[in-house]
Amino acid sequence: MNIAVVGSGMTGVSAALRLSQKGHIVTIYEKDSCAGGLASSVEVGNEDLDRFYHHIFTSDNYIIDLIEEMGISESLKWYEPKNAIYLDNTLYPFTSPLDLIRFRPVSFISRIKMGLLVLTAKLIKDYTPFESITALEWIRKRSGKDACEKVWEPLLKSKFDIDSNVVSGTWIWNKFKLRGSSRGKNIAKEMLGYLDGGFILLIDKILNEIARLGGKILYNSEVKSISKTDKGLLELESSTGKAFYDKILFTYAPEKLSDIYKGYSPNYSTKLNEIKYKANLCLMLELSESLSPYYWITISQKGFPFVLIIEHTNLVGLKGYNSHVVYLSRYLDANDSLFTACDESIINEFINHLNRVFPYFNENSIKKATLSRAKYSQPVTTLEYGKRIPDIKTPVKGLFLASMPQIYPEDRGLNYAVGLGKEAANVMLESL
Repeated sequence: MNIAVVGSGMTGVSAALRLSQKGHIVTIYEKDSCAGGLASSVEVGNEDLDRFYHHIFTSDNYIIDLIEEMGISESLKWYEPKNAIYLDNTLYPFTSPLDLIRFRPVSFISRIKMGLLVLTAKLIKDYTPFESITALEWIRKRSGKDACEKVWEPLLKSKFDIDSNVVSGTWIWNKFKLRGSSRGKNIAKEMLGYLDGGFILLIDKILNEIARLGGKILYNSEVKSISKTDKGLLELESSTGKAFYDKILFTYAPEKLSDIYKGYSPNYSTKLNEIKYKANLCLMLELSESLSPYYWITISQKGFPFVLIIEHTNLVGLKGYNSHVVYLSRYLDANDSLFTACDESIINEFINHLNRVFPYFNENSIKKATLSRAKYSQPVTTLEYGKRIPDIKTPVKGLFLASMPQIYPEDRGLNYAVGLGKEAANVMLESL
């Protein structure tokens, strides 16, 4: 079979690998000049580093198995993070159960309820009851108003912005479950994984294997349209020309597929377009000095243009970066004025507010600032979301869809992108 995969993110390359291994000829279309999508990289010092921050958990078996299959297990290192939360103009350690007990902004009873909420989430297997209740309602009921307003509500707002009030309980349950699972039997110790050379190392290995099996990737090749021919083939028109395929897997946002394939029924097009996303702004700072001892700082205070401070080198060390690397991240609507502002304006806004958290921060320590934007970064998982997710098989024979919203009830992440790619490849193979 002659198969096209649209998009070279982790889902696309994982699916392309499985299809290639079954003897099919795969062509990957990538609109950018480099592979990886949200897992693409930039060069920092002598190292490749993820453009958008990533780490994996000890329970992320899909990607851990793939790393082993590609022969790069020695590059996967595990680290114990130190986290904090910024609230009431104060940085509070927020890594261990002991940190939670000492967390004075909320009452002692609320702290106990917060801990139990996270620890018991991994014991819940059936998520369907959470589909009909908002995350805020569930948290308020289980951990109290105090903890909800000071911790969990800011967390939801940091991820979903103006839509935080309509996010279903399934999303926050999954977050708790994932965090609890990452600690294993030792609840006091969380371990996070990162690949030396960035996760682009894994994508490059996959692309090399696909090439060895006869496939290829076309860069700077944006797909403009897909249509069905009289002979049952699919015609794909891109910025680099036209080609015909037996099957096509589309891995970008569902609404983009609605734009590219015009033959869908109005009902199906509506289904693709009703899935809302949050965009992401991610500023990477290369600094001559460290900001703090923490890897992950959640901003639980109003008035900040970013909601996360992630000092990557506090997790993995300086390596060959020749700098202390910090990410500042913000999720927001793609039509928000901040997202559409010029790079210089966003960078200045972020740096000015960084001084609020770290008054001693010296702007002269900034060696380089790199701003990245992603329009489709986080699906908004609203009530009864599971009933609205499109299937991998679309109504058009031979055309398939595998994108971030279909990872549900899991949340976005490299591990589940690998799992979705494998699932999509299996669905395509079953349809032969």
